[in-house]
Amino acid sequence: MSICVLLISWLSLILLHHHHTNAHSTRSQPIRKVHQLHSTNLQILPRLSSNPSSSSSSSNHLKKRNQLSPSPSDLRHNDTILLSFSIPISTTSFSKNSSSLTQFTLVLHPTTDLIHPEAKINYHSLDSNTGESTLTTLPLLPEHVLAYTGWVIDESSVESWWEEEHASITTPPTWASSFDDQRVLGWARILVHDTTQIKSHDHLDQFTCEGSFTINRQLWHIKPLETFNRIKHPEDPIPIPPASHLRGGLVAWREGDYDTESYITALNGSFVETESSVFPHPTPQQTLMCGHDKLAFNINPDRQLYQSSTIQQNHSSAFLPSLLRRTLYPHPSTDGNFITSPQPSSSSSSSSERSKKIYKRSSLDKDISGSSTLPSSNFVNSIGSTEGCPSQSKVVFMGIAADCNYVSKYLTQQDARTSILNNLNSVSGLFAKSFNISLGIIEMNVQAPQCPEKPNQDTPWNMACSSIDLNQRLSIFSQWRGIKGGSDGAGLWHLMTDCPSGDEVGVAWFGQVCVNGAVYGTEGEVTSGTGVTASTSNEWSVMAHEIGHSFGAIHDCVGGCTSTDTCCPMSTTYCDSNAEYIMSPRSSTPSSEFSPCTIGNICTALKTPGLDLSCLISPGQRQVISLKQCGNGIVEPGEDCDPGEGRSSDCCDVNTCEFVKGAVCDPLNSERCCTAQCQFEPSNVICREARDLECDQSAKCTGTSAVCPENVAAANGKTCGTLEAGLSCASGLCTSRDKQCEVGGAHLGLKTACGPTATGTCQLACVDPSGQADCILLENKFLDGTSCGNGGQCVQGICKGGHRSGNAADKSWFL
Repeated sequence: MSICVLLISWLSLILLHHHHTNAHSTRSQPIRKVHQLHSTNLQILPRLSSNPSSSSSSSNHLKKRNQLSPSPSDLRHNDTILLSFSIPISTTSFSKNSSSLTQFTLVLHPTTDLIHPEAKINYHSLDSNTGESTLTTLPLLPEHVLAYTGWVIDESSVESWWEEEHASITTPPTWASSFDDQRVLGWARILVHDTTQIKSHDHLDQFTCEGSFTINRQLWHIKPLETFNRIKHPEDPIPIPPASHLRGGLVAWREGDYDTESYITALNGSFVETESSVFPHPTPQQTLMCGHDKLAFNINPDRQLYQSSTIQQNHSSAFLPSLLRRTLYPHPSTDGNFITSPQPSSSSSSSSERSKKIYKRSSLDKDISGSSTLPSSNFVNSIGSTEGCPSQSKVVFMGIAADCNYVSKYLTQQDARTSILNNLNSVSGLFAKSFNISLGIIEMNVQAPQCPEKPNQDTPWNMACSSIDLNQRLSIFSQWRGIKGGSDGAGLWHLMTDCPSGDEVGVAWFGQVCVNGAVYGTEGEVTSGTGVTASTSNEWSVMAHEIGHSFGAIHDCVGGCTSTDTCCPMSTTYCDSNAEYIMSPRSSTPSSEFSPCTIGNICTALKTPGLDLSCLISPGQRQVISLKQCGNGIVEPGEDCDPGEGRSSDCCDVNTCEFVKGAVCDPLNSERCCTAQCQFEPSNVICREARDLECDQSAKCTGTSAVCPENVAAANGKTCGTLEAGLSCASGLCTSRDKQCEVGGAHLGLKTACGPTATGTCQLACVDPSGQADCILLENKFLDGTSCGNGGQCVQGICKGGHRSGNAADKSWFL
């Protein structure tokens, strides 16, 4: 392992050319301006309803939206929401002119696969008298995490977009190129805090959330004021809380709104300010160096991640031959923009003169480490290519730990938990959009806020900041992960701390995704699928940077790069990425996206044998690791009942999850055919009403079970209703293709279905009354038993028994 250390050296600029290092990110500069959020409003999309009298699969239900929007206090994890707020923004950047309120509107969908269905959270408490630690394990349930992903919508288009949400029009997944829609201004990832106390829209001034969003690539962060005050840099401004908010309200700040003058003074360096420059340029005697060669493991030339000849060819000696020369620029602010190569030693320019003209930072692309050396490629031939990335969505479930320092920073374990989930929500959205790979959590390990006098052998990485530095903490964490093994189902483990090493706030092993064992190297180094991130105001982007290294990402190029440098160039003709992207070796400029080169880098890595991809799984095919814990509200094998945490039951012993004496069922787990006296309902009790008088029959309890039987429906295709209506039975309802469009597309005034052969599928396709497109595709599907294709019927949402005519798939008349 090696660490990219920002060392101020009184030597001339030099280039380091070792191949294997580990990832360190640097702390961002002080924020210039923090804004108070105003006029927050939350709308919840009316939920889809289906006849509650049936427990059949979703393909047997014709879903339509309720008329009323739920109250904010009833917000659920699977809701779609419209979140709007105003921010006072100065009319001129970097000025003190008067501010005007600018409204932002976010359309947010539930973040899928963020929480493993059987995720757990381990809370550790510390007895201050005895020093003993107590472990409490609880389920981390998806319904308890209000995490959302979506878009920032142009204000003039919010109404039309929301109408489409009402109609459930199919929209691209968040990772797709949704920005082709001109109404989309940027992405958004928001974690909403508890809303149960917000009884009406009149109390939305008490609404709290956190997350990030972009407007035309400008990155914004949102935090509750009390959280911001905990993580702020000492030189960041202190916002004044509004009197109306009990906890101080919400604040937002824009990446790039930095106090440049303060930052330069703090670094004590010279500075050349340009339109995009916020970094101090070193004086001729100063160098930003990478200390990767301090650790022998990282400079071992025998370890190679990429063995594919195709990748080796990406780095070509013919790379921009016309530019393989030193390029001199009249102003330091333009140095490092183009591919350059060192001048021969016979050059008439002295080394000191050259250092004034070209600012070399190529050493900073070597701060990533792992069980193999960096690839001898700069991925110039794969810039922007997604070849190698999965065509179908994948997910990697992670374990995340928070040490005592991190929890102390956030004061409570619950607040630390919230921060971790917010970070992961943002990182997962970025990975899904960039690589079609989401990140979820399967286990969280949250320590007590008090650090132990000496580390516990079960969590040796949980110690005070003064005990070890960042890279030592990574090795100890890696050793712990290796001993823990891979039975937890985690493809990566990440440690959150509040212990930076100087300006370094992150470190990770290179190319170690899915590695759950530990490899012991020289000088106490231990590698595994691990990383560490220290608390900052932009910790999610640091976390994304480190996880990027775990997937095999090298750094983006910075000033003065050459064709032989192992870094990702901006383009085939332009080298310096100007530190604009996540994989920049320095994290102190706005970073909300991976560069096109990094996308090509990781996608290329994913198709090579050097990476273990065994932990990349399809959503819905997740490894289930049962907690087998009484009190989690889930009746698991070996349990009779389980009311859930904090709930009492007259029928179930909450300590053993067994029926009390004389009980045969518990209405908390099976309410339809179980009485309040813990007995089965008699056989004449109707537990589910008929959905339709002609096409369905009611269901009755059996008298011997607490489970309500399935409905007995009439055969699909049976004629029903009046002859002229053209109706037939489908999934127990008397309906037609047109009637299903009328119900499913009521909000858009849809009346008529497209013909059965229009799509050849069972997705609800209705004639567009506006004439903008021939057919509108809705998220709903035609009911099972509905005609489709040529003589087919929908079965579990798939058209079977028929075929599609024509070439509808080649036409562009679908919306």
